[in-house]
Amino acid sequence: MLLLMKRRISIGLLLATFLIFAGAGALGQGIKGREILGLRVGGVLSSGPVNDKFGDGSEIEIHFMDGLNPWFGIDIALSSHNLGDSKDRDMNIEYTGLDRPVKLQIFSVTAAAVAVKQIGGRFATTTEAGFGLYTLNGVIQAGIYEGSITDNQFGFYGGAGVLYRLTRSLFLNANAKYHYIISGDDWRSTVYFYTGEERVTLYQIAVGVAIYTG
Repeated sequence: MLLLMKRRISIGLLLATFLIFAGAGALGQGIKGREILGLRVGGVLSSGPVNDKFGDGSEIEIHFMDGLNPWFGIDIALSSHNLGDSKDRDMNIEYTGLDRPVKLQIFSVTAAAVAVKQIGGRFATTTEAGFGLYTLNGVIQAGIYEGSITDNQFGFYGGAGVLYRLTRSLFLNANAKYHYIISGDDWRSTVYFYTGEERVTLYQIAVGVAIYTG
């Protein structure tokens, strides 16, 4: 029952993102034929058993937006979601055969439709929804060496952000995203082995700078 409620909440959040996206208005200046390239850093929050086993972590993301018409475009992002070391020593021993720390690191490549709306002279909001490829890495630490167990899976995400113009082409950018990853039930996967869960949900919050071209 609890898992069903979590899935309904996740689907509801994604639907809400699409509804917000559908209602976005036109941007005054327009982004047609223009690009935004940016870098964001921040934190990533996990939930449920993943949080119990690995906690929260840090975030770094490179993103690129291409305007297709005055208020609509596509957004591509490369992200590293770095969670903590496993808190369960017994499971570390069972997973690796030795008493070694195991860290969960998730890389993602996402593509999304994005809507941009001007809300003032210097402010604009962004709303996006899309899908991605997520690489779930169990990083096994052994002294100065590291090994990893990798599992590639698909997922979906929705997000919203704010752009604040500093100069004609430089912006500050704050952004929040919700990721829903279908992590599967392979016992060799770090996520499934440690948590018994077939889904991962992450909340990404980051800030950075972006360059507006065109």
